[in-house]
Amino acid sequence: MKILKVTQNGAIRWKSYYWVYLTAALKGKYVGIEDLGNGIWKVFYRNVFLGFFNENELRNKEQSTRLETNLV
Repeated sequence: MKILKVTQNGAIRWKSYYWVYLTAALKGKYVGIEDLGNGIWKVFYRNVFLGFFNENELRNKEQSTRLETNLV
């Protein structure tokens, strides 16, 4: 599991180029991300599951991506 800090705009920075928006309520806090394989990551705050994001779909550097709650 990797630990990342949520920025002042409520997002985490992924691989120095991309933004994944979580929520403004978590700004300044730390979240954990767990690799599920195939570029899919689960995001947790403490023991609370927040959602998924797929790093393969992060293409536009100027636009942030939101978490998904289900991948079906």
